[in-house]
Amino acid sequence: MDAAAGGAEIYRLPEECVAYAISLTTPGDACHSSAVSPAFRAAADSDAVWDRFLPPDHAAVLARADEPVECESKKELFSRLCGSPVLLDGATMSFGLERRSGAKCLMLSARALSIVWGDDPTCWIWTASLPGSRFPEVAELVDVCWLEISGKLSLSLLSPGTTYAAYLVFAIADESYGLECHVGMLPPKATVTVVSGSSSKPATSTEHAICLQHMQGEEEAAMHRRKQQYMRLRKGYGRKMVTREADPDIRCPRRRGDGWAEVELGEFAVAGDGEDDGVVEVRLEEVDSRRWKRGLIVQGIEIRPKHAC
Repeated sequence: MDAAAGGAEIYRLPEECVAYAISLTTPGDACHSSAVSPAFRAAADSDAVWDRFLPPDHAAVLARADEPVECESKKELFSRLCGSPVLLDGATMSFGLERRSGAKCLMLSARALSIVWGDDPTCWIWTASLPGSRFPEVAELVDVCWLEISGKLSLSLLSPGTTYAAYLVFAIADESYGLECHVGMLPPKATVTVVSGSSSKPATSTEHAICLQHMQGEEEAAMHRRKQQYMRLRKGYGRKMVTREADPDIRCPRRRGDGWAEVELGEFAVAGDGEDDGVVEVRLEEVDSRRWKRGLIVQGIEIRPKHAC
């Protein structure tokens, strides 16, 4: 049998067989397969394929949606969740998918976070949503010297076998102060802690210094790493302050496609067995400098696959 004849035999396979083979690939491969032939297009667009790319519990998650999600096909639903995340639980969380893998992407709204002094209007105010925000309201910092924001999420809500990163999604008001990265100032600190549901697994934690203002692109971030200095307490020398080069791993913000800014707070991995009922806690704090701060606008904390765009 020559190559042409062998290729022709592929088109004689039942649609169910072609669909099963395509479902073992990736969403991107499925889209490319639809261009091979009309027969492949029918198989690649079938619900049998796209149901495999959707999370197994997607129906249960969408049952918590604030508004019904109606789509004519599984492929349309997948595309909808990739391009327009759905609000859940009274607009305190959003649920979407990462297009390349179908892994879950979740964002905790500012209302779902624990913000120290967040219920004191002299420290924080809650305002109507700004352009590009997923949620109906955001938190705006009025004046504090103790900045502490944290959020928790059950690992069971995320996709097994996936490495995730947590991002603070925020904006800076026009009249802001105390948020800049200055020579001689301690930067904010971000920690990500994973507490397993199994008592035999110890908690794991990562910590990073971050910058909230002035860093936009990769070149500026690199320049910041070279030039920025900050103060740290020298162990064993009481309150004496010393300067040193900034941590080369300092996390700097970048502009998002929706007009907001984001800064990575840390990363963690979800076990591949899908049976971990532990939690991940993400925390941002700037409490050591005791300088007064104003103008940070918090939309939420997004948790998505590490290398998602």
